[in-house]
Amino acid sequence: MKGIIIAGGLGTRLRPLTYHRPKPLVPVANRPFLEYQVALLKEHGITDIVFATNFMAEKIEAHFGDGSRFGVRMRYAIEKSPLGTGGAIRNAADLFPGESVAVFNGDVLTDFDLGAIISFHRNNQALATLTLEEVPSPSPFGVLELDREGRVLDWREPSEELKKALAADHDRKSTGVELINAGFYLFEPGFIARIPQGTVSSVERDIFPPLLKERGAVYGIAPGGFWMDVGRAEQLVVATRAVLSGAVRSSTLLAALGDRSRIASSASIDSDCSIGTNCTVGERSRLEGAILMDGVTIGDDVLLRGAIIDDGVTVEDNVVVEGRIGGAVPVIAAHSVLRNGSRFQA
Repeated sequence: MKGIIIAGGLGTRLRPLTYHRPKPLVPVANRPFLEYQVALLKEHGITDIVFATNFMAEKIEAHFGDGSRFGVRMRYAIEKSPLGTGGAIRNAADLFPGESVAVFNGDVLTDFDLGAIISFHRNNQALATLTLEEVPSPSPFGVLELDREGRVLDWREPSEELKKALAADHDRKSTGVELINAGFYLFEPGFIARIPQGTVSSVERDIFPPLLKERGAVYGIAPGGFWMDVGRAEQLVVATRAVLSGAVRSSTLLAALGDRSRIASSASIDSDCSIGTNCTVGERSRLEGAILMDGVTIGDDVLLRGAIIDDGVTVEDNVVVEGRIGGAVPVIAAHSVLRNGSRFQA
């Protein structure tokens, strides 16, 4: 089994964090997000991995190199222009002719038992297996219906407009539960062959629907465990908390406090905070569920609650940056300066 990680998105929902880094390198507890997926694949014996990249591909390759530092073999399938999920997968899978592949969407944080998913796939002689997660409905994800054996009967993929509307509605009321596409797939060569080479396509909208009409061997499994999509600032805060608390299991070495960072003895930092390298936090400042990237300077008597502070930001004394619990998260762009007494409240 070979591995593919789709890591070519622009990361527009995570801006301004993705103006100077690709979304897959946005850190979670001081580790680039992609490291968690690489570690999970390696843990389950998948050590030959291709990144399907486009946007800032050179930065991803500079970080991972040939993969030897992470105990894997790493290669790169770089798209000249974005090819969609289908085109990206085909472009990467062409490096593994005739091989079965495990495919991760590049914005999924999970500790799924990949071994159990692979066994389910093989036992059913599936052409394609999708990993599923149970979430409250309505949701901004593709929803699947299964028969008793786990065979996929139907897949309803919402429009991009509906996805954005549902994702933005933090106060929406649940009407039940649904099984959604969790962004981890197993594909056989016969499935890969159905994806056209070198053209834009979506596996969700272009490949799966005709295959399901033909009653192709498409299966779904909901293995349980931690799962979340990390595509927005609010989700990055939750993901960081999950990693720091151990709610998501990972062999990746995390760090709540980066090297060469200095915290004043009178400052208060709660257990949900992540502080990058070479940061300074001043006297009597209070950080609650805050994320500091690298090289951040926090003055005295500052309150940061549920906020993300990007690289090289200076926060002067008496500043308040405060998010809303379960809602909007303030994000301060790299190298900004927040002057004495400024207040930002969501």
